[in-house]
Amino acid sequence: MSDATDFDLIILGGGMTGLTLGYHLSRSNVLHAENEQRTLILEPRNNYTRDKTWCYWQHGATPFDEAISHKWHRWTISCNGQTHVSESATTPYVRVDSAKFYEIGQAAIAGSDSVTLRLRDSATKVLPSKNGVSVHSQREAFQTCRVFDTRPTPIPKGVLLQHFVGWEIETEVDVFDPSTVTLMDFALEAEDIHFFYVLPLSTRRALIETTHFSTQVLDETTYAAEITDYLQQRFGLSQWRIKHQEKGVIPMPRQAPDLSDRPHSRIVPLGLHSDTVKPSTGYCYPHAQVQARRQVEALFSYPGSHAIAARSRLSRWFDAVFIRFLEQHPQRAGEIFLRLFKQVPSDALTRFLSDEAKPADYVRVMLALPKSTFILQAVRHAWDS
Repeated sequence: MSDATDFDLIILGGGMTGLTLGYHLSRSNVLHAENEQRTLILEPRNNYTRDKTWCYWQHGATPFDEAISHKWHRWTISCNGQTHVSESATTPYVRVDSAKFYEIGQAAIAGSDSVTLRLRDSATKVLPSKNGVSVHSQREAFQTCRVFDTRPTPIPKGVLLQHFVGWEIETEVDVFDPSTVTLMDFALEAEDIHFFYVLPLSTRRALIETTHFSTQVLDETTYAAEITDYLQQRFGLSQWRIKHQEKGVIPMPRQAPDLSDRPHSRIVPLGLHSDTVKPSTGYCYPHAQVQARRQVEALFSYPGSHAIAARSRLSRWFDAVFIRFLEQHPQRAGEIFLRLFKQVPSDALTRFLSDEAKPADYVRVMLALPKSTFILQAVRHAWDS
């Protein structure tokens, strides 16, 4: 192959994780020109449009903070007629506008001489060898030293899934409280783990999501009926305009992928179907931001390093035990989430949910959980591992 088609690094997928990697690479290549990582990002979409809503608790700054459109310092959990309100003056729950996020990422890459974003192209073959990786795309073939693969992968049968459909609606009257997010409003008499999520953007505009934790995805008419019923029963609405719709399926594996045990050292899986997402909650955005930054830092500081895990072994263990509990006791999910938010201080719990936990935070979480049930799940997890 000619030099024109050779890259030090190829990123498969230019979504949230891929663009974040590209952003940090474009900046680090300027600061470390002697170790420049010439990078190609292959992305199959034709263009970028607003397609997702990413929310998280903001524990620190990221290069994409200009894409944050809303902040809330209050959130609620409701189950079996009980509602708990949590708040934090220092750690807001924030919403990222995906369209603005894509603009920031694309602008950084467009201004770079070392990172190239190619739309309307994707990998058809990825062939590792001892000294590198051959990537065949729909247009041509490339040779590279390493690959970061953010593409979706098939989800094994039986894995717990977080699946949801959301409608961003607008009403003619004031309905929503724009100061407070409804994180989880658990449905009564659900056959699986089912709750509603309300992100109030104004008094007349909100994102309403119906969310399930189960192994089977539902049909579109079921999700639509659930949201319709919720809007009628919870808010007394009979009319609304749907301004935007979104949906998603997030794997919640008990045994999350271990990057230290991947098949090929020069191919690093990242993103939603790798270890980036936090399995017990489905949160991915903040973890992708931290992981991508650390991964790029490692490329320049420790050239022999290939993969930076998104979370610690302790965090992975907690996730595995909690998911085992959800699988075996779905009817108790609402009770347990309510218990956590009531008994664990807000800042400690949001650090735990964001994989930013301090040792004392883990202790608080453990003390809030029913001891005998979770000790049993921990023993079973250890036995199966």
